[in-house]
Amino acid sequence: MLKKIVLGLIALIVIGVASVVIWLGSIKSGLPKILEIKDYQPLLVSPVFDRNNKKIGEFFNERRTVVPYKLIPEKVVQAFLAAEDDQFFKHSGINYLAIMRATLANMRAGKNVQGASTITQQVAKTFFLSPEKTFSRKIKEVLLAWQLEENLPKEDILFLYLNQIYFGHGAYGIENASQTYFKKSVSQLTIPEAAMLAGLPQAPSRYSPVTNPAKAKDRQKYVINRMESVGFISKEEAQTALNQNVKVYIREDFEDNAPYFMETIRQVLFQQLGEETVLDKGIKIYTSLDIDLQKAAQESVQQGLKALDKRQGYRGAVKTLATKEDVDKFLQARMKSLILETSPERTILTDGTFAEIQAKKQNNPNTKIPSYMSLNKSYEGVVSLVDDQNGLTYVDLPGTRGVIDFETMRWARKPDGNKKADLDLIKKPSDALKIGDVILVKLQQENVSISRLKNPSELRGFVAVELDQIPEVEGALISFDQNTEDVLAMVGGYNFVRNKNEFNRTIQAV
Repeated sequence: MLKKIVLGLIALIVIGVASVVIWLGSIKSGLPKILEIKDYQPLLVSPVFDRNNKKIGEFFNERRTVVPYKLIPEKVVQAFLAAEDDQFFKHSGINYLAIMRATLANMRAGKNVQGASTITQQVAKTFFLSPEKTFSRKIKEVLLAWQLEENLPKEDILFLYLNQIYFGHGAYGIENASQTYFKKSVSQLTIPEAAMLAGLPQAPSRYSPVTNPAKAKDRQKYVINRMESVGFISKEEAQTALNQNVKVYIREDFEDNAPYFMETIRQVLFQQLGEETVLDKGIKIYTSLDIDLQKAAQESVQQGLKALDKRQGYRGAVKTLATKEDVDKFLQARMKSLILETSPERTILTDGTFAEIQAKKQNNPNTKIPSYMSLNKSYEGVVSLVDDQNGLTYVDLPGTRGVIDFETMRWARKPDGNKKADLDLIKKPSDALKIGDVILVKLQQENVSISRLKNPSELRGFVAVELDQIPEVEGALISFDQNTEDVLAMVGGYNFVRNKNEFNRTIQAV
């Protein structure tokens, strides 16, 4: 009887083992072919240039620039190994000790608090598998990791990993991440910068140095301490890196350069070359556009539409502020916003906070125009005084004070389609404005020059501004080279807004 039981158990074990072997064999037979480095064709950015080889935009699904492994500094590689897989050069694709350590940590915590995937496993998952979390997918990941280690040198696996992973803010791959966050090539990264990038792949949004500096700093500290503990850097190097501030940058946006032209080019290229080629293959696109003429055309269209719109009348203040506290709060907020808009860099201090952004110093210490403001641009300000007797309106702006000459705002009547603009001019500034009004003004000149005033020197501390408003009327402009018929400039409307106002009046309003 006992003999039969033993034989039965042995038979069950044999059947079980055979079933597992057959199951693993079926999974292995269905695995994708392991790629070779020569087969690696990642999604790349297609840059767009004007006729003078100036970059005017990009087309992409993933913003990536592939960099050879030999051009990635050792300390950058070590930062990623410390963060993700410090035993990478010792294991064969699976780190069994890390699996045991993570299992115990997760059991103690009662939830998943620690992972054990190696860089090789992450490459297998990224290139070959879906994101679903199932037992069979995990088995496939392990089998693929073994195959990768058998077929590729360690350096090639790191090459694939560092060029493929996502770093947040539209940046794929280590080179594009370096350019996006630090405005430098990966070959120029410092240890603090490399450690900050190495902390991103685990959770790019959570550890973003642009939006979450405190968490980014904590993650960076972890990576630097790991680099020291595994012997990649000395204690002195670690301390120096931890004590350094890190300057990061907001990603450059090409949307404002020639938006209507870029959208037209995109549609034409999609038809001629196909969407995949344009967005994924990294082709270089050279166009007939002259970006300098384009900027002049955009300025001309906007000013022309504003002039036409003013003939329809003044639609009133943006809002009215009742108290001095409200005015001060508004001006401070606008100043901060303008400084941020004109200062793309942020400095993360050692405590994980952003350094307070200061306005850049002007070369001319006597100028009345702050560094974050420019002539011929429009800004919101608050009316502080309306002087009907002298025909002046005083406006407080973020960081400076302006004066509107009444002669430049006589157009500001209430809109009335039954009256001609030149026959319905206002009689005094208070017909249109009052104290506390938040208005849009155009910065015209640094010095106020009004010949009719008895004491013009009293306005020495003010800048000359004009009442302005965003036009409701639309228009367009297209400029051709008369010899070649090339398009030199294209302005399809007052303002291009992605997914909201893309109507191109140069070609769609015919």
